[in-house]
Amino acid sequence: MIFRGKKLSDIEEQELQRLVDDQFQERDTVEYKRDIYGNSDEDKREMLKDITSMANHRGGYIVIGIEADGEGIPINVIGVEVDDYVERIRSSCLDNIDKRIVGLDIEDISLSNNKVVIVISIPESINAPHMVTYKGLNQFWKRHGRQKEKMITHEIGEAFDKRLSNLNRLDRFLFLRKTEILENIGEKTFMVISSSPALLLDEAILSVRDENLRGLIRNIRQSPSGVGSISCGEPYPTINGLRADRSTPYYHHNPPLEEYIEVFTNGFIEYGKLFEFGVDGQSRRYFAGVADTALIVNFMGFIQEVYNQYLPLRPLIVNFTIYNAKDMYLAASHGDPDKDRLVRWQKQHLELGKFYTDNISEERKSLTKAICDRLYQSFNREKCNQFDDAGTFRTR
Repeated sequence: MIFRGKKLSDIEEQELQRLVDDQFQERDTVEYKRDIYGNSDEDKREMLKDITSMANHRGGYIVIGIEADGEGIPINVIGVEVDDYVERIRSSCLDNIDKRIVGLDIEDISLSNNKVVIVISIPESINAPHMVTYKGLNQFWKRHGRQKEKMITHEIGEAFDKRLSNLNRLDRFLFLRKTEILENIGEKTFMVISSSPALLLDEAILSVRDENLRGLIRNIRQSPSGVGSISCGEPYPTINGLRADRSTPYYHHNPPLEEYIEVFTNGFIEYGKLFEFGVDGQSRRYFAGVADTALIVNFMGFIQEVYNQYLPLRPLIVNFTIYNAKDMYLAASHGDPDKDRLVRWQKQHLELGKFYTDNISEERKSLTKAICDRLYQSFNREKCNQFDDAGTFRTR
């Protein structure tokens, strides 16, 4: 990853110099430019072509102010003069690209020579293909290696078909996951949270052999409060990817499924938790306001770590469901359980639907709060009282 999962606003000069030191060569997702785009119509068209060609491909970065040789290898961080480039580029994209590229980010990074490097971060777009509309151009462009090409008619049609196909693919994938979960849990009450790249591809983008990924699963960072910890044990490989559930596939008799986390090689991540009372095996019929909300907080922190390191620039879809939730209530009133029991969920499953984010690094807190707010609203509460207005989780 070019910037190792860092937000653009956190990038400093040493990260830019590292690209030169490591000879990080141009490719279909990275392009260096020595000079800023000019103000002529042709220069503006060129900029819009560069940006849309990446959005119509796999996303990527355009780095302005780094000199590269003929092979696309960066040789010097020189920067450009300070000006209002960021706003000009952003404004031009908003006015002259159809559909808008959700998640497009542009930052200027200060250098010690009093110049700046402009970095344009372009997501792999769920709204592709994007058309350049500047002064009647009306063209679609795509990235091919280090070059860009105008898309021809059948390629444009294929791109629109791909957009619809992806939506159908993701819906079908989520439906099959729901079927498998219900087969495994029977009548037990289970909370399941999942995240998926909005563009879910039929290819392996994560490796079961990756020790760093195993470490992230093994040692999920917990919220400062210490409640709602996620600890599923040692990850092991499956046909899907890596899974941890306090068991091991090498024993013939595994303990009953109580909690698991699974990271699929296609980037899908799922966490499940049984709602059950101790040894009697009875499903508990309440959602614990503090402890269970903390599980959501900790899972969202985990997916941010994974996607920042392995799938930056990917828009995400998050799903939340409590299966077999009929007659469940929300235990969130301090010292007044009778009030909580007055409002109970009446359907078989409590499904909150899809939550979208185009930048998990910047939107994790607000997205987590939005999920929890909707959950609380399912029980006739105004909002989740475990968050402040900034989206910071609190236990009191």
